[in-house]
Amino acid sequence: YNVFTNDLQHSEQSKSVSNTCLVETNDSNVIPDSPNMCDDEIQNDQNDVESDNEHVALANLKLNVDENKKIQKELKKANTTLSWELKECKTILAKTSKTLRESNSVRDSCLLALQNKQTEFEKYKAFNDRTVDYEKLKC
Repeated sequence: YNVFTNDLQHSEQSKSVSNTCLVETNDSNVIPDSPNMCDDEIQNDQNDVESDNEHVALANLKLNVDENKKIQKELKKANTTLSWELKECKTILAKTSKTLRESNSVRDSCLLALQNKQTEFEKYKAFNDRTVDYEKLKC
């Protein structure tokens, strides 16, 4: 068995064989004859990478779902609070509107009474201006 001859044969083989890959076996490294074995190994590596990517994407998706659930819970709580505050504001607005209408009604009544008094005063003043001062006439 010639070691140098064996090395020479291997180097010549590596030059002449294209599309080869090393496949580990239990005993030694073997250069497969079929390029399909290399393709299978490459495909397996790609599948492993894709599987890892899917696991990462799934973990991120779960985090996003959990975060969305947390946000939805907070939004529901905020919505409940805002609904209650809106109801209170509507009640206050209704009371204020009623009070404003009553105040406007009182104001309108006062303005009408004032106009009536001014009219009476003008009539009285006109009547007084026409009255004859009999004391002045005696002179």
